[in-house]
Amino acid sequence: MNISNHRSLAVLLSFTLAIFLLSACSQTITEKSSSKTTSSENTPLRVAIAPYQEMALLVNEKQLGLEKKYGTRLEILTLPWEEIPSAVASSGQTVDVGFASLPDYLAKVQNLNRQGDDPLLFIYPAWMFHGGGFVTFNPAVPEMNTQAIKNPNLIKKFLSFRLGIQKNSWGHMILWTLANSVGLKLSELPIIDTTLNDGFLAAENGSLDASQAGLTQRTEALKQHGRVVLTMDTLGLVDPGGFICKESVYKKRKKDIDALIRMWFDCANYVLSDLDHHSDTTIAYLKTNSSTKYTLAEFKRALSQEYIPKSVAEAEREIISGKGRYSLSRAAAADVAYLMDIGATKSPPQIPKMINLNEQNVASP
Repeated sequence: MNISNHRSLAVLLSFTLAIFLLSACSQTITEKSSSKTTSSENTPLRVAIAPYQEMALLVNEKQLGLEKKYGTRLEILTLPWEEIPSAVASSGQTVDVGFASLPDYLAKVQNLNRQGDDPLLFIYPAWMFHGGGFVTFNPAVPEMNTQAIKNPNLIKKFLSFRLGIQKNSWGHMILWTLANSVGLKLSELPIIDTTLNDGFLAAENGSLDASQAGLTQRTEALKQHGRVVLTMDTLGLVDPGGFICKESVYKKRKKDIDALIRMWFDCANYVLSDLDHHSDTTIAYLKTNSSTKYTLAEFKRALSQEYIPKSVAEAEREIISGKGRYSLSRAAAADVAYLMDIGATKSPPQIPKMINLNEQNVASP
């Protein structure tokens, strides 16, 4: 073989080696890219909760091994209750999923969904709150019990006081119900729009005569020798709370969000089945994050003011079906009537359709 042939062979071998190395490099890059894609699918689902007694049930999920059971990792983030809907509306940029009350969701959904075609969805109920009310430190404010709400003069007297409420909430709806019963409009009442905690402090300091109070504020008011003067139970009202997320996030993380909802009910079942022995983790979280430092007795009393199903099947039967003790559709219809009457929405908000967790292949809402 002459020198020319040797050179040709060398060039051919070099070219073949280059092709081999390029192919190997390409395969390595593809494998790394595939590995990156796979790992992104294991990104924790970011869940926003507020430091309230029912949402805090979810913090039991790790000790119960639910992430392994359902193949979904969670990252639980604590946010103020009022900030959760806007955080969830960020389409996964802040959090992926959170909780909201149905009347608050219905009041805000048209504005939140104004931009584009990726709506914020209320996808599944988690509890039915019926323990909210109004607290006072003013002895002149009358107690509005089942007898008092039949007395128009007492109702008008109660409504004449400076009342702190969160607009478009169950507290606002309580006052709307009372005002309607005596021919008054909300615009005629001396009400102040405020958050629950700020309203409580204002009532305690005398800047307000009474303030809307959730279970946290009711518990704190009783500690500070205040009074509960009106409750949702007295008027037969309920405030449904449940899971919210953006449609795009649900489509992308459907498996994980469905798993989260099942985890929620597993946590609820664990704690509620034995409050004396299964409440430690929840109470520890609340002591760190909540303005109220619950004792076990106070935690029990708080939970007694709401209905929390212990399973998906129970939620379907008692809330979603419309035939149980707490009808979501009935509560939603009352919320829409209230919101339309006070002008909170320009058109009737659509009552959300719940996802179906009993089917293996659930269509996106």
